[in-house]
Amino acid sequence: MATSEIEQRQLRAAKNQSLFREVNEQIERIGEKVGSSPREVTDFICECTNHDCTDRITMTRNEYESLRRIPTHFAVKPGHVIPEVEATVSVNERYEVVEKIEAAGDEAMKLDPRSLKRPATA
Repeated sequence: MATSEIEQRQLRAAKNQSLFREVNEQIERIGEKVGSSPREVTDFICECTNHDCTDRITMTRNEYESLRRIPTHFAVKPGHVIPEVEATVSVNERYEVVEKIEAAGDEAMKLDPRSLKRPATA
C-alpha cells in the first residue's frame, strides 16, 4: 500500500472512530444527568474503525473518563484492533484501549469534542 493510501485509511478510521466517540460522549453525559455513580457499569459502543459495528463495551464512567483524558485513545472490543491505524495501549477482558497513530492520531485530535470546547492558547 502506498503511503497516501495508508494515510487515507488512517484518516477514514479516525473519522469513523470519532463518530462512535461522539455517541459515547452522549451516553456518558446521560449517566451524569441521571446521577449514576462513576463506578457503575454502563454499556458504551465499540469505537472500532468498522462503521457497521454495534458491539457494546461495558465500562464504568471512571474508566471512560480515564480513556478520554488522551484524545487519541479509543475503546474497542478485543479483536477489533487495526494495526495499520492504531496501536494497543492496554487490554482487559472487556475492551482494549488503542491509540491512533500517524495521520489517524492527528485527525482524532482535530475531531475530539472535548478539545474543541477548550479555549485556544496563544
